[in-house]
Amino acid sequence: MGKEKILVIEDELDLLDLVDFNLTRKGYTTRGALDGYEGLSLARSFSPELVVLDLMLPGIDGWELCRRIKKERAETRVLILTAKGQPGDMAKGIETGADDYMTKPFGLEELFARVERLLKGGPVNGTITLPSQSLYNGRLHSL
Repeated sequence: MGKEKILVIEDELDLLDLVDFNLTRKGYTTRGALDGYEGLSLARSFSPELVVLDLMLPGIDGWELCRRIKKERAETRVLILTAKGQPGDMAKGIETGADDYMTKPFGLEELFARVERLLKGGPVNGTITLPSQSLYNGRLHSL
């Protein structure tokens, strides 16, 4: 693992600090943003390889922010990290260009595994999962 750059966009300061601190301890170069406008600005100036993105943000919401990031920098990987855990939310996340979708609450080890997999250029085991369902090749399946 090198010094890959990760941008964390999360409006809850404590959670932003937790994710940022732990990714930094893992050797990543990180930046954090508390709203969509700051996140978009940092996505442009910081040029991260990966964005960890909440959906419910002030300013530009996470859905629109994901679309804009992927339009401007298609090679940037986006991991949505959100409390929105309904199957329709996950499908919408994929439609906006997200590379992975993870629901809160979450474990740091799972976050690290997903981050590492995305930075290697692959999807997380080819699927994007919720606790009881998975989206595989554009189709929702019950587990």
